[in-house]
Amino acid sequence: MIKRALPTIVSSALAIHIILTALDNLPDGRASIGTRLPFFRSLPQWRFFAPNPGVENVHLFYRTRAAFNEWAPWSEISFRNPLRWYSLAWNPRSRAPKALFDTAQQLRVLAGYGASYEWAVESNAYKLIESVVATRVAAESKSAVPFQFMIMISAPGKGREGLQPILVSQETSKAPDE
Repeated sequence: MIKRALPTIVSSALAIHIILTALDNLPDGRASIGTRLPFFRSLPQWRFFAPNPGVENVHLFYRTRAAFNEWAPWSEISFRNPLRWYSLAWNPRSRAPKALFDTAQQLRVLAGYGASYEWAVESNAYKLIESVVATRVAAESKSAVPFQFMIMISAPGKGREGLQPILVSQETSKAPDE
């Protein structure tokens, strides 16, 4: 009887362990079992891009100077790329959002290592993001209007407490081709 039960117990325990590990490693951590049940804190944590796993989201916001010299509300330029059924094999639309994400991440690294604001403003990453925002603003307003952009990070599942500004640009009114 034990000879028959042992393989079932071992395979069931292994299956449960794999399922719990997969749930505990979901990107947003909403189903983190280790934080809810101390017994499961020993589940392995697998993250991509070690040693700096992608456990935060990067957001790019911009605003324009509206009528009467007041700032319009912040709007987000999304990095998201809608997935299609074939995206696993072919997803060329992911290149632009990935480049924008990587550029924002570079500015985050500059800010994190204490680079001066003047140095960050002269970086290629800053100029590229400024150009993307200028293109968006020009498309919306049909002219060059003053704008600012802001890069923020957020930790999923932490709500407003997880938001942290990384860089706020100076006011500019560059046209997209400048």
